[in-house]
Amino acid sequence: MILPLVSIIIPVRNEAGLLKNCLESISNLDYPKERIEVVIADGMSTDGTAEVARQYGARVVLNEKKTVSPGRNVAFKPAKGEIIAFTDADCIVDKNWIKNSLKYFDDANAACVGGPNLTPSDEGDFGKAVGFVFNQGIFSAGSIHARELKEIKEVKSIPGCNAVYRRQALEKVMPIDESLLTCDDTELNQRLIDRGYKLLYTPDVFVWHYRRPNPKRLWKQMYRYAIGRLQGGKRDCRMINLMHILTGLALPIGLTILVFLPVLFWSMLILYTLLILSYAGAALLKTNSIGVSLYVPLVISIMLCAWSLGFMRELIFPIEKSGEVI
Repeated sequence: MILPLVSIIIPVRNEAGLLKNCLESISNLDYPKERIEVVIADGMSTDGTAEVARQYGARVVLNEKKTVSPGRNVAFKPAKGEIIAFTDADCIVDKNWIKNSLKYFDDANAACVGGPNLTPSDEGDFGKAVGFVFNQGIFSAGSIHARELKEIKEVKSIPGCNAVYRRQALEKVMPIDESLLTCDDTELNQRLIDRGYKLLYTPDVFVWHYRRPNPKRLWKQMYRYAIGRLQGGKRDCRMINLMHILTGLALPIGLTILVFLPVLFWSMLILYTLLILSYAGAALLKTNSIGVSLYVPLVISIMLCAWSLGFMRELIFPIEKSGEVI
């Protein structure tokens, strides 16, 4: 039996070091090399990213708009595979990543499969704290992003860092919406669901995903996520849920309570402090790392504040320019 040709699409911008590790892992896939092509969408990198890609035999296409969704669009056009796999430069793919995914396409209605994106063992303490928090249900807002679930289940979206698509289905919904700052993968997947397809979370289709390595990078990530989520929610209410909204309004609600009900505010602050300390304790038990556990309260607070500010920014001063980079 001839195995399907697989096109692995990776949008990049100035990620030479990370991309090398990613492409090295792809070269070690347990899948015939002649049945894999790698298409790199280079967002005008200046650090030698394109040269690294070519060293590993990848095809490089220019992404003049620089961001992720245009990158996936321009790379999809020349891709030849029957299976289209999306990942990111900061990911290391499991050697069975492609092989394990294919069996799920025996279900004719399965358009996309993907599973956990795990925190690498050599990640720093801050990154491990981010990974720990992302894996907690209360902070995921219903998303499977960075969750480590053990069962196969049908889901509403699969993050683009670990998403393997049936090309025939993907062709019906491409191109990706480039006007969304983030959450373009959620919007794409919703269009697949609307056409009667399934998205399957599959525990054995996994990658290792490096987290944002410092507070500044995490802040920017969550700020952008909030903007993109509200952008999507304004277009389709199914892309946003109550947790997204409540977290988005957390700072203005907190300030209002502080002004009019200060006793209640300080009571809520005490409860919040106890909550984040409890998660710090849980992180210590899980990771046996004091460094990781000490970062957990900071990570939770950054996620909350950055999300709320990003949400309020889009609510009050919505992005007007399509594809605006923030």
